Amino acid sequence: MKSDDKIVAAIDEIISGKNVKRYVHDLLFEGKDLTDVFAVRLVKAGFVETTVGEVQIGFEERVPAFLLRSSKAYFGWVFVERFTEKRSRKLFGSEARNRKGDWAIQIPFNSSEKIFVSSADKVGMEADGSFVLE
Repeated sequence: MKSDDKIVAAIDEIISGKNVKRYVHDLLFEGKDLTDVFAVRLVKAGFVETTVGEVQIGFEERVPAFLLRSSKAYFGWVFVERFTEKRSRKLFGSEARNRKGDWAIQIPFNSSEKIFVSSADKVGMEADGSFVLE
């Protein structure tokens, strides 16, 4: 297997979450920035480039997403965080957390920053933020 084939295979494993935890992944390899390659592979895997505000999602649902920023791929979820019956917000929250346990990266619904989402892989979640197993 050629080196480029191994790189693409590794990227595909990150995207699918197979054999590799979806988290934060450095996209620099031997001095080469693989951000563009990662973006192409995301689209090939069914992810769509969009903004948080454009993601169609209801309460108690999450969609997987990747943020590509500064030669890193950040995995996270787009979801609606509900505070009260009348107060909520849609956001991207990274799997990576800060020292307080909050999302290290949060992108609000009104941001123009692009993310890649896979709406086909939408999953349910409980009101407390845990996943619904189907």
